[in-house]
Parts: sequence; C-alpha cells; structure tokens
Amino acid sequence: MGFLKLAIRNLQRHRTRSILTLFGIAASVAVLFSILSFNRGFDRGLARELDRTGIHFMVVPSGCAHEVASLVLHGAVIPKYLDTAVREKIDKLEGIALVSPLLVAQLPNPEKGRIDLVYGVEMSALTALKPAWEVDGEIPRSDDEILLGSEVAAHGGIRKGATVTYPQGTFRVSGVVKKTGSQDDAFIYMSLAKAQSLLKKPSGATAIGVKVKNPEMLPQITDALTREVPGIQIVTMSQVMNSISNLAASARVLSLSIALVTVFISAVGVMNSILMAVFERTQEIGMMRAVGASRGDIFRIVLKETSLLTLSGGSVGILLSLVGTGVIEAFVRKVMPYVPGGDMVKFEPALALASLAFSLAIGILAGLYPAWKASTINPVEAIKG
Repeated sequence: MGFLKLAIRNLQRHRTRSILTLFGIAASVAVLFSILSFNRGFDRGLARELDRTGIHFMVVPSGCAHEVASLVLHGAVIPKYLDTAVREKIDKLEGIALVSPLLVAQLPNPEKGRIDLVYGVEMSALTALKPAWEVDGEIPRSDDEILLGSEVAAHGGIRKGATVTYPQGTFRVSGVVKKTGSQDDAFIYMSLAKAQSLLKKPSGATAIGVKVKNPEMLPQITDALTREVPGIQIVTMSQVMNSISNLAASARVLSLSIALVTVFISAVGVMNSILMAVFERTQEIGMMRAVGASRGDIFRIVLKETSLLTLSGGSVGILLSLVGTGVIEAFVRKVMPYVPGGDMVKFEPALALASLAFSLAIGILAGLYPAWKASTINPVEAIKG
C-alpha cells in the first residue's frame, strides 16, 4: 500500500503531463473499445435483420451474390426478373412451409417529383415474412390499398386512411409500419399483382422467398430445387450474412488496425512520460536507495505509476466511447457499405474489461524500460548529482 501511495503522489507532482498522457491513453482505448463493440454489434444486427425476413432462402435469377444480399437487406432494385411459374415447382417439393414471390422496383411519382421504392408482395404472406413488424392500421386487403414504411409516411406527412396518387391510379393507405430502424422503413408495400400490373411485369418477380418446415432439411431441398429448375440461383440467409460480412471485412480490418496504431502511439507516450519523470527524480531515487530501498522496490514503484496511468486512462476512454456513441455510429455508417439498423455500440462488461486489460498490458510493457532504468540508478552518483 505504501508503494501505491508513493506512485500516486509521484503522478500528482506533474499533473499537466500526467493528465495529457492519461487522455492520450483514453483516446486510444476509446477507439479500440468502440471498434470492437461496433464489430460485435454489427454481427448481432446483421443476424437480427436476417431473422426478421422470416425466410430460409431466396430463389433469384443467376447473378451476383452481392446483388442478392442487397436485395434481402437493402431492398435493392436488381435488373433481372424471375418468372413466377417457378413457384409451382417449389410448391411440389416436400418440406416447404411458405413460398412468396417478391417484386422490388422503382416507381415514378410525378405528383411529388420523386422516385418511390415499391415492394410487391402477397399480403397473405406479409406477416410470415416480416414477423417483427408493428403496423399502425391494417394489412392491405385489396389491390387499391398500400402499406407505407415509417420514413415514407413521415417524409410525406401521410397517415393511415390518406390517399397516394400515381399516373396509374390512386391508392388508399391502409396502415403505416412503425419504425423498424432498417431499410423496411423506406418502402411502399402493395399487392404483388398490382405491382406487376404497374410495372408491366405480369409474371415477373425479383425473387421468391422460401421458408421450410424443418431447417435441417434445407440442403436437401435446395439441391433438389437446383436440379429441377435450371437458370436460377439459391441463396440462403447464412450465405447472405457471409456475403455482407465479406463486403464489410476490409473496412473492419482497417478500423481495427487504426485502433491498434493509436494504442501503440499512446504506449510510446506513456514510456516517454514515465522516463522523463525518472530522469527528473534521479537524486530522489538515489536517496531512496541510500536509505534502504532495493532495486526491486524502485522497479515496483515506477511500474505502479505506469499501471495507474494506463488503467485510469482506459477507464476514461471507455466512458468517452459511450458518451460519443452517436457520433461514432454516424461516422461509421457513412464510410461502410452496409450497417444494420439499431444501436451498434453498447456497453458490454466483458468487452470493457478486455479493453482495459489490453491497455494495462500495453502500459506495463511500456513501463518496463523506465522502471528498469530507475532501478539501475547508482545512489552515490545520483546524490552527487
């Protein structure tokens, strides 16, 4: 305990330098914790959004897997279409619980001077496809009714019961989907038949979503479907997750590399700060050796100073990352190609402790040389000055 008090007192003697070093450590730990937390939140959010789709795999025209991933998670418009006659062949397979064609496209809205994103779907299957939705109103029951995502409704100031007009006709808004925090908020949902009619694709679909009765039978079902129907591509939700993860991997590796570089720079700052303190206290350390302090005692005192500095800085860094969560997420969402909805950076005790332990280990390593240097000071020469 005596060594600990002495270490604290030594840090307080040069408060400005100690505070600046502490904030350097805090900044590096804040970056490290934020990135680790964001990466973990990214995986959770991606799994959550895939689970919200309510399907096990999608049947699409042959093409790029990244396009399919964009379709599933972004509702992206892709240039290829699938004939809905494929549905009949899927229905014949054993173990199928749900088959739902989807038509995602852009629809000009001259009245508002914009392009709307339309999602054509069989309304009877909507609850199964979007089990997490909460709707203010009701699911459309006829072709002249539509459902609005929360962003579309808020942007246009549209409420349930209102009407939306296109050159092809007028639609009544039967309900508004409450905010999901995902791409679902940006779409206008209508019956598949009406979407096909408006887009002049009478038997066209962007994809066909399929849910199976027993997920363990998924490989057998997809293999059978591939043999039965040539010219299609089957993408499971796990493949979509891997595709999106691969797209984001380079950005995640780069961000983690930046975090490690900042930790290294802060460690150099700690070493420099403690080394300066040791040189300034050369005579003091010499006196301590002269009155009985061993080399080990001096070594432990200096190492405790380093540990206190890095541990305090790490704690402050984690607090800073939690306070700046909104800014961090806003920045990352701009630079990464895809980020799931919801909060990404959350406080996790295990992750916080791991970040603190890592910063403490780096700090101790940075303090080994100054501690060794202090322990080798010759008391006689130090006292002489």
